[in-house]
Amino acid sequence: MKCIFCKHTSNECVSSEHILPESLGNIEAMLAPGIVCDKCNNYFSREIEKPVLSSGIFKLLRNDKQLPSKKGKIPNFGDTDKPELPDYRVMGRFLGKVGLEALAQCAQKVNGWNEEIVIKPEIDELRKFVRFNYGKEDWPFTFRTLYPVNAIFKENGQTFEVLNEYDLLYTKGYELYIILVLFGVEFAMNLGGRILDGYKNWLEENDWESPLYLGKNL
Repeated sequence: MKCIFCKHTSNECVSSEHILPESLGNIEAMLAPGIVCDKCNNYFSREIEKPVLSSGIFKLLRNDKQLPSKKGKIPNFGDTDKPELPDYRVMGRFLGKVGLEALAQCAQKVNGWNEEIVIKPEIDELRKFVRFNYGKEDWPFTFRTLYPVNAIFKENGQTFEVLNEYDLLYTKGYELYIILVLFGVEFAMNLGGRILDGYKNWLEENDWESPLYLGKNL
């Protein structure tokens, strides 16, 4: 086993990786130890997830939904706090991390998946951007409101809210996108390059519906 980010041997690692932080309501989407090594796991928690979660808008949303941190604390959001957005570059690195981990989660069904992802040159640039903050250019992503943050959904006679959901979109142009929804806001990022045209074309062809609710995800 090799870490999908740093490519170092990771057989002795013990930490499971949450694809989305527990502080965003994720308790199920996890990767087994070694897929992301302990060192990368700790780095992401400290340098990427913490700054995103500490931004004003996520503190506000987590306070509203009463989502505790790993230590069980609900973030405070007072009258003088501002719902500021996360730094764009850090948010891009966060989305790239989620995207590569979602790819690994999906690919585990295929024999030899770990080696295939580790040696894949098409994702090396994003891999280095996410793990080592490599490159002067930010990695672009789109975002739009998909549904209200307090939207109530019904299914099989039960009502519920949706905190997060994600999946991969593979376009006709052989581009692979991570589609992630957090608190009703849909983010999209191309895992293979800094071009978003394929996603825009897909939306236009599908009447601007979300990829989460069409095709294989219907």
